[in-house]
Amino acid sequence: MPVFQDAEHFYRVVGEFMKIPSRPRTIEELRQWWSQSPAYYENGDEVEQINKIGEKIRKSKIAIEFEITQPNALICIDAKQPKKGENYTIYLGSSIKSPDVSIKTTGDTAHQFWGGQVSVPVALMTGKMKANGSKKKALQMLPRIMPAFALYFRYLELIGEERLLEILSSSRKR
Repeated sequence: MPVFQDAEHFYRVVGEFMKIPSRPRTIEELRQWWSQSPAYYENGDEVEQINKIGEKIRKSKIAIEFEITQPNALICIDAKQPKKGENYTIYLGSSIKSPDVSIKTTGDTAHQFWGGQVSVPVALMTGKMKANGSKKKALQMLPRIMPAFALYFRYLELIGEERLLEILSSSRKR
């Protein structure tokens, strides 16, 4: 059974997670979003981490398209032409013109990726991820987004996705 129930579930989890650093954030926003969650506590530097990730993506000036199978979904990051006040623009379910790289993978692999459990070079060599366009740009993006891996676990906890957390935890134990 796939990790995500359908495209809507994928967008609600991964798409919304990718939107968080899309513009500078404040602690007040985090409190507003998640303070009702029983898992909420303030970690101190999360806002700073989020803002650094967004700034690094903005500086990359990259446009990436993620084509997901199982479920069928499409997420695009456009750091070439972000909207005013944003680090980058996220498009859910629609494509962008001339992405620098297009990555095709499954929802399960995307979930493992954000959980820090996928070696992108190995995934590209084995076909778990397929890239069209500049693989070099895709690999250069990795160090910019790797700090988000730890935040993904926290995010899943805050939005109450216990099953997705369990899937990542059981993958770690193998």
